[in-house]
Amino acid sequence: MDRDELIHLIQQGPVRVRMNNGDIWEIPSAEFAIVGDLHAAVLVRDDDGIRRAKVLSLVCMCSAEPMEPAS
Repeated sequence: MDRDELIHLIQQGPVRVRMNNGDIWEIPSAEFAIVGDLHAAVLVRDDDGIRRAKVLSLVCMCSAEPMEPAS
């Protein structure tokens, strides 16, 4: 995944990121992510409902696609 492309998608609204290991992460808005040259630090909601920091490698991202905004 290209850094600038990911930043652009995140600024547009909610994004779903698919990793090459099959994991899927949802980024609700730009306030929940910091994108660096090699990694993205993302706040994600864990199974217990608590938000936790997750570091995602840009090289391991297969795709990032816009999601429908929550109403």
